Amino acid sequence: MIEIKHKETGAVLHRVDADTLQGQILSGKKLAGAKLAGVDLTGVNFRNADLRHADFTGSQLEKASFYECSLSFAIMDDVVCTEADFTEGALEGVHAHNADFSGSVFRYAKLANCDFSHAKLVGADASVADLRGNFSHADLTDADLRGSKMEGAKLQNADLTNAKLKGASLIGANLSHATYESSQLEG
Repeated sequence: MIEIKHKETGAVLHRVDADTLQGQILSGKKLAGAKLAGVDLTGVNFRNADLRHADFTGSQLEKASFYECSLSFAIMDDVVCTEADFTEGALEGVHAHNADFSGSVFRYAKLANCDFSHAKLVGADASVADLRGNFSHADLTDADLRGSKMEGAKLQNADLTNAKLKGASLIGANLSHATYESSQLEG
C-alpha cells in the first residue's frame, strides 16, 4: 500500500494498493500539494488530475501522461520527464530548473510565468503553447515551437538550434546570446 501525502500537512490524499507507482492510473485524482519528490512515476497516467503545487523534485516521469492536468505552481526541478504528454495542461508558474523534458509534448499547454531555466527540451513539441516564461539557458534544440506565444519570454543563452519557430510570437522576447539562425525567425 502506497500513500500519497500532502507535502505540508502530511494528510493522505490518495492510497494505491500496489508496491510501486510506476504505470499506475491516477487520472482525475485530487492531488494538489502532493509530495511526490524522488519517486519513480514512469508511465503514470495523471490525465485530468489536480496536481497544483505538487512537489516532483528529482522524480522519474518518463512517458507519464499529464494530459489536461492542472500543474500550476508545481515544483519539477531536476525531474527526468522524457517523452511525457502535457497536451492542454495548465503549467502556469511551474518551476522546472535543470529538468529534462526531451521529446515531451506540450501542445496547447499554458506555461505562462514558468521557470524552465537550464531545462532540456530537445525535440519537444510545444507548438501552439503559451510559453511566456523563463527559458534562459534552456536547450530547445529541434523543438517545435510553431505558433507558440512567447511574448516577453526570457530566452537568453537558450539553444534554439534547428527549432521550428514559424508563426511563433516573439515580441519583446529576450533572445540575447541565444543560439539560432535568423532564417528560423522568418515566416
